[in-house]
Amino acid sequence: MEANKTLLQALYKKIIIEFSKKTGKDLDESMDYFYTSETYELISEGVGDLHCKGVKYLTDELMLEYGFMEHKSYPKDLVH
Repeated sequence: MEANKTLLQALYKKIIIEFSKKTGKDLDESMDYFYTSETYELISEGVGDLHCKGVKYLTDELMLEYGFMEHKSYPKDLVH
């Protein structure tokens, strides 16, 4: 399944804005984080239909990737 390019651009914009709000980074810096991320690569390549996920989910994935937040599902003593 291939996503519509216009819809992808709108999704990228929403992720960048949400990332900026959550991290306090300016929009230019947030764009740099996003467009150099593995999260962006996976979305743009259509891996796992990530483009169908919500903005909050994708923003959290980006924040996890760069260490701005920790994964909440696992107790710290179980993660090696």
